[in-house]
Amino acid sequence: MTEMEHPAVLELEQVVKKYPVSGGELTAVNGVSITVRQGETVAIVGESGCGKSTLVRMTAGIEPVTEGRIRVLGKEVSSPGKQLSRQEWQKLRREVQLVLQNPSGAVSPRMRIGRFMREPFVNWHLCSRGEMDSKIEALLERVELDTTVLGKFPHQLSGGELQRVVIARALAVSPSLLICDEPTSALDVSVQAQVIDLLERLRREQGMAMLFISHDLALMGNFADRIVVMYLGNIVEELPASQLRQAVHPYTKALLDAVFQIGKKDFSVLDGDPPGPLQMPAGCPFYSRCPVSSSACERTPVPMREYGNGHRAACLKVKESVPVSH
Repeated sequence: MTEMEHPAVLELEQVVKKYPVSGGELTAVNGVSITVRQGETVAIVGESGCGKSTLVRMTAGIEPVTEGRIRVLGKEVSSPGKQLSRQEWQKLRREVQLVLQNPSGAVSPRMRIGRFMREPFVNWHLCSRGEMDSKIEALLERVELDTTVLGKFPHQLSGGELQRVVIARALAVSPSLLICDEPTSALDVSVQAQVIDLLERLRREQGMAMLFISHDLALMGNFADRIVVMYLGNIVEELPASQLRQAVHPYTKALLDAVFQIGKKDFSVLDGDPPGPLQMPAGCPFYSRCPVSSSACERTPVPMREYGNGHRAACLKVKESVPVSH
């Protein structure tokens, strides 16, 4: 399909987030631009501290941007000096739903699951009270749970079951954008794959856009449509998930190399330390740990270079661009 058939649901345009700290300013997000289109899953991948969760908070209206703009369904929700009011966000909240890392933090321990599931129907007047039970039952069926969970408290469910409940509640309002902030990292490995498969099926069924935050590059390579790799607040590479093995940035390659493979002998571990948060270089933020960096990498601003088919990377050492196919 063409871009005309896939309207933009989320647009981040040169977004910057700075925090005042003793001795200066800490830049948590630096000039990030991302577009997520209807029906598309975009994964943001990187180590802890790369700015992923800060992006989530800004996108969800929890924190304002310092510079740049964020638009949801074409509506500007955050720009310097402008932030939607609580009432305006309440109207838009139906279009943007969050699924967070720890499902137990989303549900009051004193609230039965039935009451938790009824809240969105009451708050947004989605249906009559007579229809509510059947709609909740249908939602639970979609996430492969039965109605016996409705009478239970959160602590009586497993982590996987509770995360499915949180997903079902988010889907109750038929959101245009589902933001998932590492929703499987607190779950057992055997349950992670089940939740990922569930989210992928639900995305296809509802045609919603999904912004998925993760530190697991290999997992996202099998799940997302596009992957955005971040390092210290900067996008260093963006590419279709199907082309992950064609990654060119040394940091992306290092993340791929870190994936455990039985019998793998020729793997490398990143050396060196990242720069301090108040001593970021003018050039590549990865230069101090990069195995191919030179002095120019520290001082030369690095633009994103196009490699064709939606593949971009910021690296001075990878100079040969792949011709764009038409």
